[in-house]
Amino acid sequence: MLAWLLFASTAVGMPDRVAVSLEGGTSITEVEVSTDGSAVAFIDGGSGTAKVLDMDTWDLLEVDACTGAAGLAADPTANTQFFVGCADGELSWFSLKSGSIKNSSEPVVLTDTDIMGLAANDSLVFALAEHPSGGNPQVSAYNIENELVLTDGFPSTLGYSSVKDMEANSSFVFFSHGGANFSKMAAGAGGSTIQQGAPSAAQTQDIVLIGASRVLVAGGRSGLVEYQTGSNILSLLLGDGAGIESATAIAANEDEEWFAIADDSTGMIRIHDLDVVVGLPQSTLLDSFSTPDQGSEIVEFGVGDGYLFAGASDGWFHIMTDRPWVEAGAPTPSIALSETEVSVSFQSDTAGDWTARLGAGSNDSGTQIANGTVEAGGTATAQFTVDDRYVEGTNRIRFVVTDDDGSEGHDTVELSVDNPPTKVGLSDADVGFGDGRLIVELSGIDDEDLSHYKVYLSSESFTEDDYLTEGPAFLGVDSDVSGARLNLPRRVKANPGQNKSITIEPLTNGVTYHVAVRAYDAAGQEGKMSNIISETPRETFGAAELAGDDGGFRCSNVAAPAALFLAMMGGLFAVARRAPWTVAILLVVAGPARAATDSEWPQKGEELSDYIGQAFEVRYGSMELTDPNITTVFGETGHNVIWLEYGPTLFDLIELTAGMGYYSEDGKRVDADGSRSAEDDAMLAVPLTADVTLRLDVLPEQPIVPFASIGYDYWLWQETWTGGGKVSGGKSGSHMAYGLHILLDTFQPGRASRLEAISGITDTFVTLEYRTQTVGEDQGGLTFSGDVMMIGLKLDH
Repeated sequence: MLAWLLFASTAVGMPDRVAVSLEGGTSITEVEVSTDGSAVAFIDGGSGTAKVLDMDTWDLLEVDACTGAAGLAADPTANTQFFVGCADGELSWFSLKSGSIKNSSEPVVLTDTDIMGLAANDSLVFALAEHPSGGNPQVSAYNIENELVLTDGFPSTLGYSSVKDMEANSSFVFFSHGGANFSKMAAGAGGSTIQQGAPSAAQTQDIVLIGASRVLVAGGRSGLVEYQTGSNILSLLLGDGAGIESATAIAANEDEEWFAIADDSTGMIRIHDLDVVVGLPQSTLLDSFSTPDQGSEIVEFGVGDGYLFAGASDGWFHIMTDRPWVEAGAPTPSIALSETEVSVSFQSDTAGDWTARLGAGSNDSGTQIANGTVEAGGTATAQFTVDDRYVEGTNRIRFVVTDDDGSEGHDTVELSVDNPPTKVGLSDADVGFGDGRLIVELSGIDDEDLSHYKVYLSSESFTEDDYLTEGPAFLGVDSDVSGARLNLPRRVKANPGQNKSITIEPLTNGVTYHVAVRAYDAAGQEGKMSNIISETPRETFGAAELAGDDGGFRCSNVAAPAALFLAMMGGLFAVARRAPWTVAILLVVAGPARAATDSEWPQKGEELSDYIGQAFEVRYGSMELTDPNITTVFGETGHNVIWLEYGPTLFDLIELTAGMGYYSEDGKRVDADGSRSAEDDAMLAVPLTADVTLRLDVLPEQPIVPFASIGYDYWLWQETWTGGGKVSGGKSGSHMAYGLHILLDTFQPGRASRLEAISGITDTFVTLEYRTQTVGEDQGGLTFSGDVMMIGLKLDH
């Protein structure tokens, strides 16, 4: 029988000793294991702080989540996240990620009084808080998924004044109150019920929930008791007959089928068999061992990843296991450069084989970098060389010891690696020429400890092999200024990932220079030299210079026909005001007119003003300019323009409008051969227009209206470029346009009627227009001639 029990102990991996005791504070009141079992947290009631044990490094980390932390619960929706209740009534969050504590940014206010305890089920967090009027404590509830503080049934007042522990399942929240007192509260609607019977010697403390229905309680001198949710009775489960004298803390490991009981009277940790079928611990004692000399009464247990954790009333925190306990020292050196040999010494209380694993999050992940054997209680040393497998900054190295039974223990240390900066990527496209200058565009490297770059330049060619460190001093030609004046080699400060633009001037046009860059980190280490790029400064030209345009404001006779036509139409409107019948005769000759209401024909009105309206139009389009000087500098495509036009209409057949446009394009100056430099160039133009438009709008609510227009153009333009250069002027010309107005009112007549009633807008059109323009052709220099395709929105009033 004993042999079977020993075999069972090894097979299920239940704890057989206290491996280590840590000073956790002055009084541990809560112990919680994360949902995935990879982190454990507890509350130090003496200081009102939460602490987390990093189960990779076994380091205790203090949490700065709130003031007066008192309640603690694992977040069931996030693996390593915990809820914490605060003294100011707030519910906060924190999590453990890669050895660092992440706090929530926005706590939730649950109550106006201090929170004293927490419990959580799959969707709700329950907070026990002081009663505002000083009565029995109240419970508030928070819905995790909907992020709402519940109000129906909450806050709910308990039937007893003190609380030792609280736990929750999907149906109830359970409370131990000390003595023989116990209660439950409905999880969904609040309302508490006290127990109706209990063993007389019971001292209810720690609560453990097993499965969906079992509620077990550490009952002090009564041993282990069970709370019957149906009858609200505490019944004895394991007591003196099972060897339990005073149960102060309990825990269950359903996966490995064991149950732990802290017996304060005997100073023992008892491991009992757990029958997972019925969900109850059995009287069969699988193992027992003494509590450590440090610490007094154990009041809280937690189980995670096969370890048993215990919190004592005087602040000691114990870790119990059957696995090898591994303790690793700090790496030597603690900060390693590339190619540095590093050693780490560690101890194990159990003999076994060991491996050192880089970047491991578990005992079998990561990259093995060393291995060997260790004796029980002995020391082993791992040695390895830093190479390109190590990342810049913090690297975690996990030491795993496997004993003869296959049980694994571990510890993790952090090694700070300071590799030289990565090589700067420099290509031909990153080094551009200008007029007496070179411009270097650096794509920033992401090294965390990047300090600066150095830019090297010389008129004499060189290779990376010529400079295994640093780079050449500046060597120019006779016409060049000194390297000191050019600030070469150029030191350029930069943050990780920050792009930099470096202009080196004045240089001599026509001379080929060779450029390279190195990165340097905070420790002064230098990266490899970049590719070496050769480039030649040379004279550059903008569009106006290519066209021989020195600016100025000019007009042309090509605009005369348009101006004459506009004058004629202006005269027509003047005559119409004095002799409307003359205009009517002209319109009859031209074609039928459209009714003022757009619903009857012919139009009816008593005065000319009955036939005059207003039109507003906004259009956006793409120009195809024909001037090779503009397209060389600014490209063949992407010449977009926006136009606004406004003016009167007559019979909806004739429109006289004035307009203003906006055109802006960026480019690069070019050399005499048309090669693009690295110098920026920008063109800005404001075209002014005056138009006469004839529209074939002759039917009531005509859905598609053809139109044609002719107009006068005057383009105000300005070109600016790198170095502060600027030239501006004006060009005149004319244009003709053809297109369609598509009536939107046809698709939404009801909405169109409401719009007219509210704003007076009678018709709304989508405009499709093709325009050909001739601007500046006989005026010398730049021209803005070309074709334009536009789409717009037209409003008639």
